[in-house]
Amino acid sequence: MLSTPRRPISRLFAQRDPLAKHRAVTGLGARIRWWQRVGSLIGIAIVIGIMGVLLAAVVGLIVIGGRVLLDVLVS
Repeated sequence: MLSTPRRPISRLFAQRDPLAKHRAVTGLGARIRWWQRVGSLIGIAIVIGIMGVLLAAVVGLIVIGGRVLLDVLVS
């Protein structure tokens, strides 16, 4: 009689995870690729630049609006 490899009974009922090799690595073993860091840096620079331009535009509008309002009130 041929002997077949026997599996432990507990392993027969264990759930296998077919997507385990595709899951994200977290914790100390996680590594960020250099091109992802560069992309993030460029994205942050663009967001900060846009926010700076918008802030300057709002301040400029307030200053110009205040000057026009002051001219209207004085004259």
